[in-house]
Amino acid sequence: MKTFTLIAATSSLVLLSFAGMGTARGQTASNLPMLTKADTAQSTQPDYVLELFTSQGCSSCPPANKFASNLAQSRDDALVLSYGVTYWDYLGWKDTFGDPAFTQRQRDYGKALGAQNVYTPQMVINGAAHSPRYSTSDVTSMPLPKSRPQASLSFLPDGKLQLQADVPADYKLSLIRYTPGLQEVAVKRGENGGRTLKVENVVDEVRSPDWNGQSLVLDAPLEADQTYAAFFHEPGSVQIVTATVLKP
Repeated sequence: MKTFTLIAATSSLVLLSFAGMGTARGQTASNLPMLTKADTAQSTQPDYVLELFTSQGCSSCPPANKFASNLAQSRDDALVLSYGVTYWDYLGWKDTFGDPAFTQRQRDYGKALGAQNVYTPQMVINGAAHSPRYSTSDVTSMPLPKSRPQASLSFLPDGKLQLQADVPADYKLSLIRYTPGLQEVAVKRGENGGRTLKVENVVDEVRSPDWNGQSLVLDAPLEADQTYAAFFHEPGSVQIVTATVLKP
């Protein structure tokens, strides 16, 4: 495990906003919507949310990457997401999936969960517990509440994304755009120089739109094979109370 001195968060917990949300997906020459995996995706509610904060520049991360991948591939009831952090970029290799917003998200989690510093790998389960390593039984021993609120994601005919949830307006919303499946990266320098790393369900963007307590319709830019997940955090906390994911 590698640690890095915790820097005080400059944004409110979990509130990571992005400007420029993009436009709706393209259309065919006949002006009819193109059929993509996202159009036929089914919204489901996972029992577990595992967020892995990892770095291509950290030699301690490959085992955690493998664990996250195995969990994602073996458990349909688990939502696994991998965030590339940026604070090890100075060691000689810039994480190709890294984003300062993901680093800030990790710091927000760390501050809320009482961590003394940020570190990689870090796995956060349901926004309630964190560790550099977990077993599958650890994860499945901490499910989301059985009586959790209903939530769903769907694409509208115009290509926009609709989120509906039975969650009060004072809950914080995390909207995640990610690429499902395994991605490989050939690392040329740094601690993992010469290795090919495998990372599962790589996060591409995090947004925290204001939640109105009923439903939202949002522009939903998508690149090939990407999809969306959403989860809600308790007020004044980062603990996740419910989640939904569009699975292609």
